[in-house]
Amino acid sequence: MFDLVKFELKKIVARKSTRYTCLAIIALLCLIMTMNVFQTKTTNNTDEILSGLDAIHQRQENAEARAGALTDERLAEELSSYYELAFSKLDPDEIATMSDAASYDAVKSAYGIEGARELYGSGYWPWLFGAWNNDKKEVVQMSAILGPSPEVSFYEALAEKTQVILDDGQGGSWVYSDAERAYWTQKQAEVTEPIVYGYTGGWQNIMDCIAFIAFAIIAICVALAPMFAAEYQERTDSVILSSRYGRSKLVAAKLIAAFLFTTAYFAVCVVIICAVSLAAHGTGGADLPIQMMALSSPYDFTMAQGTAIMVGIAYLMTLGFAGLTLFLSSKLRSLLSIFAIDVALVLLTGMIPTAGVGILVHLSALFPTSGLAAPYLFWEYMSYPIGGFVIDLIGMQALVYSVLFVACLPLAALFFRRHQVM
Repeated sequence: MFDLVKFELKKIVARKSTRYTCLAIIALLCLIMTMNVFQTKTTNNTDEILSGLDAIHQRQENAEARAGALTDERLAEELSSYYELAFSKLDPDEIATMSDAASYDAVKSAYGIEGARELYGSGYWPWLFGAWNNDKKEVVQMSAILGPSPEVSFYEALAEKTQVILDDGQGGSWVYSDAERAYWTQKQAEVTEPIVYGYTGGWQNIMDCIAFIAFAIIAICVALAPMFAAEYQERTDSVILSSRYGRSKLVAAKLIAAFLFTTAYFAVCVVIICAVSLAAHGTGGADLPIQMMALSSPYDFTMAQGTAIMVGIAYLMTLGFAGLTLFLSSKLRSLLSIFAIDVALVLLTGMIPTAGVGILVHLSALFPTSGLAAPYLFWEYMSYPIGGFVIDLIGMQALVYSVLFVACLPLAALFFRRHQVM
């Protein structure tokens, strides 16, 4: 059996289409991840634009300067200090009623560019005030509205924010059932307090880039499409199926080889994404909460756990499409048809205009290009009610692709074994 599996692996790798496509995708991923590092930009304290590793280091310094647990005492002190700084020269009542642009101009006019930069922050203040900010106002406006001591505490505001999001229903495109509302409310209540702030650049970058694994899925589909279809085209099916183990061990060897190749190639591509991200952006913040990416996230995950979940979902998607490709290969003779179906499902599904239609958004989120996005997975409150039972997007993706993989493998073997030799 081992020799058969080894033989089938060699057949997969020996095909020029496999080698060229897989190597091209690896080169493309390396290029994308390298450009991702060099295109990172931010500004320093002198308003100088930094890029590449300098920008990353500046972001790290900015975040680490604010690192620590957001206790009630710390929050009260910071919010009060911010209010005093912002309104030592401005009238909070006037700022609260201005437009975003007018309020920024007023701050810049009163405090200069450096003062405005300090008030608008390098990411911390917009993130912190995001607990109360449900109308996309500027941070100075939010401070004016809240005052030096907000009546609603930070953690109470986060709980209320969950209800605001559920009431909004994804911009009016989705009406959450009572079961869904109870599910998300319970999830948010389980988030560990106090939230700890800090730098999580490397882990955020992995989650931002993991959707590029869709290219790896396409490469794997190219490699596996000829698994059975090539036997039909080359008329070797008659030899295989008439041999002693052609309908048993050889078919099993093909499936095992396909699984091993899929796993190995996926691992290589994921290592590229993770290694470049962590090497350039740092490994710090693995134990910080997923709320570093969005305060509205109702999950009690760390950044490392969130990353592991996304990688795990990406792997299940890869296995699912590998299984589907093997099934199509056992049914179709045309490699082009198999490839067209795979491309349509992996890539083109992300281009379908959803136009704010909730059911289309939920369907598109099940496919790689849309579904491997951190917002959909962790803070867009994507859920699928089935009667009184609720499955979130993470669970639904895991279910769909596990079933797809488990169902397609035996079907691929069955159809090839029953193939009538011409």
